[in-house]
Amino acid sequence: MRRAAEHLHLSHAALSQHVQHLEEAFGLRLLDRSGGGRARPTALGREYGEALIAGFEQIEAATARLRLRGDESRRLVLGAPTSLSVSLLLPRIEEFGADAGFDLQLFCPAAAADLAHSRIHALLMHGDPREQGLQGELLFEQALLPVASPELIARLDPQRWWQDATPGVRVLHVVSDGWRHDWPAWFGEDPSIWPLPHLSLSSPMPAISAALAGQGIALMYPRLIADRLASGELRALPSPYPAQLKRLYLAWLPQAQGSGRLERVRDWLGELLGGRAAI
Repeated sequence: MRRAAEHLHLSHAALSQHVQHLEEAFGLRLLDRSGGGRARPTALGREYGEALIAGFEQIEAATARLRLRGDESRRLVLGAPTSLSVSLLLPRIEEFGADAGFDLQLFCPAAAADLAHSRIHALLMHGDPREQGLQGELLFEQALLPVASPELIARLDPQRWWQDATPGVRVLHVVSDGWRHDWPAWFGEDPSIWPLPHLSLSSPMPAISAALAGQGIALMYPRLIADRLASGELRALPSPYPAQLKRLYLAWLPQAQGSGRLERVRDWLGELLGGRAAI
């Protein structure tokens, strides 16, 4: 009851009173309150609850379909990681809108829950959409590179930098979803045994900024830092182990399949990011 009240943004007392009103209206007991303060559904209550859940899921799906159809000629809201939005999407979004004939709006940061609650129409994500019951496409995959500023690299032995005890040398560990396992894939899950000290950062953007400032070594995929690599502000170091792959997917709800706006955005992202594979 406490968790249900929190989910509905009600007080425990208000929710309990509402259930009691239902029981009075039906003349039936929906909750068993004899368990020492913990209410449990009766058989009738469980049956009624399961039917309501199924009904609300149908309403939610129908609402999402209508929202997609109703917005078809006006806009599409794309959820995306902040780092990708700032570095790649924002500089090109007006050009896309002028050509496509509808507005593309960015919502970031975003997660699969934002799709489920119809806050966004599509989502760029690093995890496989199928694992969360979504449909999607693999837009691209790239090998991760350890990168640092030229000034920091000049202080290192490039061929064994991960064993370099030079003061101030550390790895920049991004702990957000889709990134937190990147350094551990090479050095293990326990940072205390890593060959270099580490600095934990909330997202790729501060890690890139810290790398540019010579504060450590970041692990990034080239598409995200293409301008920095091209200008020489960041340079790649040899990978100590087989290169890891970072994958980026475009995900959408099953009921959005066939949306013309979605297909247009998917084609644009495929061209912008390079390479595409349906899943």
